[in-house]
Amino acid sequence: MRMSRTIHVVDDDDLARDVIASLVATLPGVAVSAWDSAERFLTAARDGAAPGVVLLDLNMPGLSGNEALRAFDHRRFPAIIVSGQGQITSAVEALKRGAIDFIEKPFTLEKLLGPLKIAFDLLDRNLAEERQSDRERDRLETLSEREVEILALLVNGLTNREVAEKLGLSVRTVESHRARIMLKLDVSSFAEAIRLAVLAGIETPG
Repeated sequence: MRMSRTIHVVDDDDLARDVIASLVATLPGVAVSAWDSAERFLTAARDGAAPGVVLLDLNMPGLSGNEALRAFDHRRFPAIIVSGQGQITSAVEALKRGAIDFIEKPFTLEKLLGPLKIAFDLLDRNLAEERQSDRERDRLETLSEREVEILALLVNGLTNREVAEKLGLSVRTVESHRARIMLKLDVSSFAEAIRLAVLAGIETPG
C-alpha cells in the first residue's frame, strides 16, 4: 500500500465495525474512518471527507448499503461490500450498482487485499483524471464568454460558417476568435483545443 490511503468502514454493528477497522488499520500507510450508519458516511462524504475505499455493509437500519450505493460518488469512493452470508441476491444488486466486489463476513486480511488493490488502483486513476480535468478547466477560464460559446459550438461539430450563422457573426470574426482561442490555450492545433474542451467537460449550448 502507498502512503495516504483512506479506508472508510461503514457498518452499524459495533463489534463488526471495530474488528474490520482494526484489521485494515494494520496495513501500512492506511488511515481508517469508521461510520455506524450510511447516512453519517454520506454526510461526511458530501462535507469533504478524504476520498478512499468504502467497506460497506448491506443490512443496516435506515439507509441500507444498496440504497447508499445510489447516493455517493463512486469515482471518489469506490465500494467493496462486506456483509454476512445468505445475501447473494443483495450482493449481485450491489455489484450492478457499481460496487467493486463482495466479501462475506468473517474474512481474513488476505482475502481483502486483492479487492483493495483493485479499488485503490481505480481511485488513483479517477483522481488523476479529476486533477487533469481541473487543469484543463483552469486553462479554459482564460477564454472570454464569447470564445467559450464558440468553442462549445465547434466541439458540437458545427463549422465556422454554421457558428457564424447561429451567433449572427461573420465567418471572419469566428476565424479570428478561433485564432485567439488557440493562442490563449497555448495549443498548436485547433484539434488540441477541442480535446482540452472535451476533457474539461465544457458545456455545449443548446
